Amino acid sequence: MDTMKLLAEIDRMVATGKVVTSANDEAVADIVLATITSGTTASFYLTRAQAALVKERFWTPERIRRTGLRPISPEETERIRVELGVRVKNFRCTPITCGCGHVYDAFDFIQQGIREHGLDVVNSVFSLKDSTFLQVNPSFVPICPVDDRRLSRTHSSDGGIEYDCDEYGGCCYQE
Repeated sequence: MDTMKLLAEIDRMVATGKVVTSANDEAVADIVLATITSGTTASFYLTRAQAALVKERFWTPERIRRTGLRPISPEETERIRVELGVRVKNFRCTPITCGCGHVYDAFDFIQQGIREHGLDVVNSVFSLKDSTFLQVNPSFVPICPVDDRRLSRTHSSDGGIEYDCDEYGGCCYQE
C-alpha cells in the first residue's frame, strides 16, 4: 500500500474515534503489557510478531500453571468446526466449572461469541491474515449454557475466561 493510501486509511480509522499507534515490536509489547497491568480494557490489532512477543512475555510457565490454561482436545476443535462452523488452531483456554457441574470451555466461549456478535464476525476475527486481535481486560462475562449463571474464576480480577490460539491473540487479564 502506498503512503498516501495508508495515511487515508489511518485518517478514516482515527475519525471513528480509534487510535493508531506506530512503534517497534518491543515498544508495542510494552504498551500492551502495561495496559494489562493497569486493568484498563482495550483491544489491540497487532502484527503476528507483536502478538507472539506479548504472549511469550505474558504466558509464563508460572502463569499457565496458576490459571489452568490448557490446550483444547482435537475432539473439541473438531466439534467447534462441525457444530459452530469456526476453524481454530492450537486453541488454549482456562475452563470454568459452573455450580451446576457444567465445564464452560472453548466450545461454550465461541458459541457465546456467535450469539453476541454473529458467526461472520467471529469467523472474521479467526480469519485475519496480517494481524492478530488481542483483548485486554475485556468486559466479557461467561454465561453457563446449562443454567444461564454468570461464571467467574477466582484468580482474575473480573473472573473472566482467558484464551489464545494461533489465529487470535486471545484475551489477558491483570492480576
